[in-house]
Amino acid sequence: MLKVLIIAGPSGTGKNTIIRKLLERCASCTRLVTATTREKREGEREGEDYYFITKQEFLKRVAEGSIPEYWHAKETDRYYGTYLPDLDSKKDSNTVLVAQMQTEGIKYFKEHFNTIVILLTPNSKEDLKNRITHRSGVSEVELDERLNLVDAELEELELISDYKIKNPDGKLNETVDKIILILKKEDYV
Repeated sequence: MLKVLIIAGPSGTGKNTIIRKLLERCASCTRLVTATTREKREGEREGEDYYFITKQEFLKRVAEGSIPEYWHAKETDRYYGTYLPDLDSKKDSNTVLVAQMQTEGIKYFKEHFNTIVILLTPNSKEDLKNRITHRSGVSEVELDERLNLVDAELEELELISDYKIKNPDGKLNETVDKIILILKKEDYV
């Protein structure tokens, strides 16, 4: 059966950075690439970071069933969702599928697959603000939207997460070490 590891947390907690580092260190892990309607950020690659598609195409794929679950960021009118062609291409492999997603996606995966959810938590809202601000392509509207959601997101994610880990600045390797220990404990690797 497919084993899924979901890295969850508010924007700015380092989900993508953790996933990249985990994939470097864990040979039996591979990334689930999801779809989004947002613009590509500097350094991101189609099919590796996301499948970047238009809003119209995204909604068409939702209607067709090739995006079975999704999240809509209302303030920025961006969509993010599980892309079945990517999931199906990795289903039969003997790897741990690693993804980041919102509550809707987590519920979908917990219902359909053997899934562990690790919640990354910030040291403080100020740390989150600094991390998000230093990203390229984040507008003031998006920054405000993300910061306003933090408390509610954390509360909701804590209810459906299996583990909770802090990801402090400068401690990337230690955070990844903790995740690998969890994967070993759960007999995923």
